[in-house]
Amino acid sequence: MKKFIRKAAAIASAAVISVCSCATMLASAADTEENHEVTIVFNITDDMTPSKTTDMSLFDTITTTANNITIPAGYFSKDGVTFSGWTVDGVIGYTAGTFFAIPHDVDKIVFEPCWVDTKAKPYTVTYNLEYEGEELEKPEWLEDEKYSANEIFTPNYAMMQFDTVGTRGLTDGERVFDIGDKLVMPDHDLVLYPIYFKRINLTYFAGDVDRLNGNDTVTFKRNEGSSDELAAPGRFSRNGFVLSGWKSSVDGKTYLPQQSVELPHEDVVYTAVWTPKEYKVVFIPGNGGENIKVPGLTDTEIECPEPGITVKGKYFAGWQGSDGKLYAPGDKYMILGSKPGVGISFTAVWKDGEAPSQPTEDVKAIAGDANGDGEVTVADAVTILQYIGNKDKYNLSEQKKKNADVDGVAGITGTDALMIQKLDAKIITKLPVEE
Repeated sequence: MKKFIRKAAAIASAAVISVCSCATMLASAADTEENHEVTIVFNITDDMTPSKTTDMSLFDTITTTANNITIPAGYFSKDGVTFSGWTVDGVIGYTAGTFFAIPHDVDKIVFEPCWVDTKAKPYTVTYNLEYEGEELEKPEWLEDEKYSANEIFTPNYAMMQFDTVGTRGLTDGERVFDIGDKLVMPDHDLVLYPIYFKRINLTYFAGDVDRLNGNDTVTFKRNEGSSDELAAPGRFSRNGFVLSGWKSSVDGKTYLPQQSVELPHEDVVYTAVWTPKEYKVVFIPGNGGENIKVPGLTDTEIECPEPGITVKGKYFAGWQGSDGKLYAPGDKYMILGSKPGVGISFTAVWKDGEAPSQPTEDVKAIAGDANGDGEVTVADAVTILQYIGNKDKYNLSEQKKKNADVDGVAGITGTDALMIQKLDAKIITKLPVEE
């Protein structure tokens, strides 16, 4: 039974019932690939008496190429029994105004009347909510019911959701019934089972990243195999970055925000994919000067510009940002981003008078003394290597550069550091090395 129910769940989720808006026996127009004709017959026998309001012309035999028909309104009587509706297979029942989807593999459909002996013993419809050996708590509205044989009824059922599973449709162990299907009561008790599907955890994770605003995780319950639209870019907020995608923990693929996806049959985590935001960092000189815009991406450096103007009686002291720090022209500024909707700007600081003179560096001309401490040691070799690796961060004054260039070849290279190491190890006795 459980294997069947799991298989039936897949069938039910894919089922599509074609419906028609007609209110008469006339078949709906069909957009079919081929003109397949089907004969529709209502088996009305001589012992059936129609009511005064029943239009018998609606029950005439017709041939149609439509996809579906609407069951016509009409009531019939017969000695000792009550008319309940129509059936084709003895399982599914149809009453006036309901729709019948015409199969494409038949040439003739015969509707048989359902007659109910109301004096006969009724049978019980029971709803069994057992799932994987455990009985789920039955809702108060889901009660057992009693019907007479051949009575057409609509199961007392709706989609249910529990903590780990949900339900969609019903089965008697052999057939799958969709919500809204009417059944013909058999001449015995009937047990109906919900068709189960798992409730999975759909988790959105911002990732192991910094500069987040708010929570980094949110989880929802969703139905396995269902279609869902992934979260919008605004699900998480991160300074300096745009949420450009969601990477699935199940298939490893990256999907666009708000893209419709089919959910897997297991818990899934979608991790945010972040793209650096492009900024136009604005430098505001004021005093009639034009704003200067320097482009750059988050986590990259830009160079602070000259103000482009002079102000009488004042000197330019630097660019001041939101952190209060002053940056001189030529200084590097690392773009760390800002909160959504907020840009990055610097304002020029002008001070009265003339700019103070910069103190001169007191570095003596000593061959090999790259760090300017008055001695030649391995520390000078380290200073040279740092300068070679990152001249912006470990820049040298002009005198220090002259002191560092000791290998007899113009320009500061690793060989200069090597010569200093040789001097320290007493392999050579003096610097600079002659060409």
